[in-house]
Amino acid sequence: MVKIAVYGIYKNEEMCIECFLSSVKNADEIVLCDTGSGDATNEKINKFKELNPDINLKSYKICVSPWRFDDARNACLSLVSPQMDLCISLDMDEYLMDGWKECLIETWEPGYTRGYHNFKTYWADGSVSEHLHDRIHIRNGYTWKLPVHEILEFDGHEKGKYLKGFWVYHKPEKKEYRSNYLPLLEQSVSERKEIWRSWSFLASEYLGAERYEEALSAISEALNIENSDKAYLYKMNYLIYKAMNHYILALLNLDNYIQHLSYRREPYFEKAMYLHQLGRNIEALLALREAEKITCKIIDYHYNVLAWDDSFKKWMSKIYKLSKKERLWK
Repeated sequence: MVKIAVYGIYKNEEMCIECFLSSVKNADEIVLCDTGSGDATNEKINKFKELNPDINLKSYKICVSPWRFDDARNACLSLVSPQMDLCISLDMDEYLMDGWKECLIETWEPGYTRGYHNFKTYWADGSVSEHLHDRIHIRNGYTWKLPVHEILEFDGHEKGKYLKGFWVYHKPEKKEYRSNYLPLLEQSVSERKEIWRSWSFLASEYLGAERYEEALSAISEALNIENSDKAYLYKMNYLIYKAMNHYILALLNLDNYIQHLSYRREPYFEKAMYLHQLGRNIEALLALREAEKITCKIIDYHYNVLAWDDSFKKWMSKIYKLSKKERLWK
């Protein structure tokens, strides 16, 4: 029988820790590391232990200085028993689907080192996003790297498997802008310049801080990396120019986004929404009609549920009516 451990780091997670613990309680081992909580998180963990004495739950207090997420996660992983076969890395505002253990045991195969699974986020503003994630790995050979937005690297030949039907859910709280992420991301790109995602995360933080020129510079660095996702980066450029109210450059980058991802509905939908914001509803309708032609839905980090659910039809109807008024006015 495959033995499965769940591990994760936490700090001040009293709002979500009970949901997390309830979802992972069937794991053969649960290892949690407190990085400095000052709320009731630990009291709730201890209460859970009292009510569930048969659950193999271990919690430790660790100190990581200077702070790096990779060091904290590696410390936590090191405390997982060597007898475990598989590990699932989770944050406390994430939780596993019902029946997750049976699903994982049924879909896992010997010889693989990493599992790719479905991941759905319920955002605080009511929106939902889905993509594939890779939080499941064998016990030995993996190390977390980078100070923030860490990546998990294997010391041998990695072999991944898609775990059909396995879901992890995420319900993040709406949090204030995290100024402490900026120096960590700047450290990340100085350590590993070839990781394009680090540059994109850095650009996103600069955007949040309204440091637009630095955000554009970070995207420029990422675009020069050979394996970077050009479509995603042009979308980032669009968002930066949109925030700067440079609508011509924003639209230009939307067109580049479409050019690199022309077989997907999402870029056309994004362009339609922006044209609608600009009051150009006839053009928005044309973009929606191009989007409508695309019927193959792909679940990854480009996926936007609004381009596929009932919202799409509602937007089509609304913008169609507005475009008719726009024609009459012209």
